[in-house]
Amino acid sequence: MLIYYKEYEHPRIGEIMQSSSPKPGSIRDQIDFDVFASEIVIKTLIDLGFALEKEQIPFGEPGFTPRVDFIFSRDGENYAVEVKHSRKSHLVFMHLLPRAILLLQAVNRISGFLPIVAVVVEQLSNRDIQRMASHMDFYAPQVGWLFIDRNENIVFKDIVQEQYQILKRGKIAWQGKVPPVDVNISPYLDLPPQSASYSEFAEASVPYLNQQLSFSDSEQWLLKVLLLGSRNFKPSYWGGPIGNAANAFQLSKLANVSPPVANSFVTAMESSGYLRKVGRKKMILLSPGTLLEEWRGKYRLHDNWIFPYRSAYPILDFERFFEEILADIKHVNKVMGPLAITAHQACRLYKVKHSSAKSIHIYFWGDRHSTTEALNLVPAEGRGDADLFLIKPKYPKSVFRGKTKKKGIPICDILQCYLDLFHLPDRGEEQANLVYETIISGILNQIQTQMI
Repeated sequence: MLIYYKEYEHPRIGEIMQSSSPKPGSIRDQIDFDVFASEIVIKTLIDLGFALEKEQIPFGEPGFTPRVDFIFSRDGENYAVEVKHSRKSHLVFMHLLPRAILLLQAVNRISGFLPIVAVVVEQLSNRDIQRMASHMDFYAPQVGWLFIDRNENIVFKDIVQEQYQILKRGKIAWQGKVPPVDVNISPYLDLPPQSASYSEFAEASVPYLNQQLSFSDSEQWLLKVLLLGSRNFKPSYWGGPIGNAANAFQLSKLANVSPPVANSFVTAMESSGYLRKVGRKKMILLSPGTLLEEWRGKYRLHDNWIFPYRSAYPILDFERFFEEILADIKHVNKVMGPLAITAHQACRLYKVKHSSAKSIHIYFWGDRHSTTEALNLVPAEGRGDADLFLIKPKYPKSVFRGKTKKKGIPICDILQCYLDLFHLPDRGEEQANLVYETIISGILNQIQTQMI
C-alpha cells in the first residue's frame, strides 16, 4: 500500500552518496558513515511526519549528564532519539542496542519523552529485521525503533500508531505486522508501482497472507467492530460504528480502514481459525469466546504509558473528588485531546460495578501537562501514592474510536474495560469476571455462528 510519496533529498546525504567511495575502514570512510547515520535518521523521521527540535540534549543530575542525540516532536508529543551505527550487525545487538535502550528508558522516566532507537548498518537483511523485531518486543516493547542501511532501506516500528513501515527513498510501501523472513527486502525493496490498483497491491502482498493475529491497534479495532458493532445489539456499551459486514471490503467501509488492512485482518482471522468466508457475501465468526480468551491473554495494560498522579488538594471525600474529576473532564474534553475513563470507574458509570475499588484510570491523547493542570493533578511519587492514573494508549485507534458517553462523560467501550480490569490488583479480575458474566457472555452467545 503506497501511503504517500515525497521527494526529499538531504543535501549532505546527496553529497556523501555522490562522492567517490573512500577506502573501507579509512578515516574519511568512518566520518562519512557517521554523518550519513545521523542525517539519514533526520531525513527519515521528517518523511514520517516528525519535526526536529534539538540536538545533543543533556539529561540527569549535575555531575552525571548523559546526552541523547535528538529531540523530535509529532502531534503534540516529544520524542527522544538515540542513533547507533555499525557495519557489523552482531555488534548492534551485543553492545549498541542495550546501551541505547537504557539511556532512552532513563530519559522517558525523567522527562516523559517517548523513546526511539535508530540503528544504521551497512545492509539490512531479512534475518536481522526479524531479530530486531523480536529483540525489541521482548526487551523494550515501549521503545520505538528505526533500522536503516546504506541503500536507504528502512524499517520503522511506530509505538504510538502500533505499526511497522518499510520505506525506500521517501516512499512508504507497506505497513502492518513486521514482514516474515521470506519477504524481499534486501538489497533493494521490491515495491509495487506507485499507481498500483488494489488488485495489483493484493498480488504484490502475497508474502503477508499466511499470517496469524497479532492484536495490533488496527486488529483490535476491527475485532471490536465485529463483536460490538452488529445491528442486532443495542449500542449501550459501544460508541463505534453499527452495521453488518459481509466481506472484507464492507468491513473496511464500516470500520473506516483501508481495504488492504481489512483484507489482511480477515485473512489472519481465517488463518487463526476464528472466521470462515462463505463465497463473497458472507463471513461467519467462529469460537468468539476462545478468540476473546486469546486476546485477553496477549493484552497487557502496562504496555501503555501509565502516569500516576494525585490531587493538588487534600482529598477528604472520595465521592466528591470523583465528581469534581467528572465535571472537569466534561470541560477538558471539549478543548483538548480525547479522554476516556476505563476499568473500575467506567464500570461504575455503566452501573455494573461490583467491588469497592476506588482506583481511577483515564486514557488521554494530547498534551499531558495541560490535561493534568486542567484536572488539578500533580505527579505522585509512586503508584501507592496515586489518586488517579493517566494512560497514554499504545493502541489509540482501538481505545478511542469505540468510546461512548454516559451523562456526558466519555468512557471506554465495554471490551476495553474488560481487558484493562484483568491487570488491576484492586479486585480487577473479580470485576472483569462480573463484566463478562453480565454483559460480554450474552453478546458472544448471540453472535455465535451468525452472519456478520
